[in-house]
Amino acid sequence: MISSEAFRKIKAVVLDVDGVLTDGRAGYGAEEEIKFFHLRDGHWMRMALRTGLKVGILSGRGSRANRRRAEELGLSFCYENCKDKLEGFERLLAEHSLRAEECLYIGDDVIDMPVMRRAGVAVAVADGVPELDEVADFRTRTPGGHGAVCEVMRRLMMEQGTLDAQLERYRRWYDK
Repeated sequence: MISSEAFRKIKAVVLDVDGVLTDGRAGYGAEEEIKFFHLRDGHWMRMALRTGLKVGILSGRGSRANRRRAEELGLSFCYENCKDKLEGFERLLAEHSLRAEECLYIGDDVIDMPVMRRAGVAVAVADGVPELDEVADFRTRTPGGHGAVCEVMRRLMMEQGTLDAQLERYRRWYDK
């Protein structure tokens, strides 16, 4: 069981893309790759950004769709083509003045295991490979690409005591 203290140390959320922000499928059109991102995940990432957390992508693949989504959401970083994800993670830590224990990482496949071992909080999506249970602090109830990131962001903000302030923004719209 992961402690509340571990959640309170988190300053950055690092996300795999394929299988976490998407359902892991990629379609190919005449000109480019097509990916589907869950809009709720995006909204909750923006909420987390408003609390002062850094939120961004660490992907083994490069894709114009990844970069477009990162730009659209105003993400803090977008590391792509990281065939060695641990190397990419170490670069991210250095470039953003972070320590590994200050990062929460969400993954879905064995390529994510080295980073999950280093991160302060390691999360596997519900439909991630079973091998991740060796390194994950917990597994989401929701599959990747279907709101798993939203689920984690909600828990992180709740543990850090920032959720109510974020929800208040929406609640006051309905106060009459």
